[in-house]
Amino acid sequence: MFIYCTPNFAVMSNPRCGHTNMYHYFGLPQYSVTGFTLENWEEHQNRIAVLRNPLERVISAEKLSVDRHVNNSRRGMFFIEHSRPYMHMLLPHDFRIIDFQDLEQYIPRGSGLLQSYRTDSRVDDSIKPQDIHVENSEYTLQELQQEFDTYKYFMANRERVTVEEWKNLTK
Repeated sequence: MFIYCTPNFAVMSNPRCGHTNMYHYFGLPQYSVTGFTLENWEEHQNRIAVLRNPLERVISAEKLSVDRHVNNSRRGMFFIEHSRPYMHMLLPHDFRIIDFQDLEQYIPRGSGLLQSYRTDSRVDDSIKPQDIHVENSEYTLQELQQEFDTYKYFMANRERVTVEEWKNLTK
């Protein structure tokens, strides 16, 4: 999980939700320790979260673990680390969102940067959690369904940070 705080904002982005791009955007070494925790994000007055459809995260994590040739002994944990439900931790908090589908408007993909492998995994409204759930040792189909329901709630009920405001906050 990527968390970065300034006096003006705190942003959080999970794996397969643009977190690698966030490291580059803020000039930090990829996957380095930012020095900020979820608690720092929770305590901030201007919380922002990058949200991605959890079904797309599952598809992307599965594709990434195969395409990157992660060895079989590590593939299961790699998949879990990149698809694990987390939005239930955000429920008690007021925050604004950046929709992952629009992330390139906020953080353009730079040329020459080592950025996360792009899977462009998208799902349409006909896809349900049971269609894409991958059995694993960390979360159930029911937990994925709860994550999907929470995502839909957030997308319908949370204010979006505008691109202009984001650029002003991060100057």
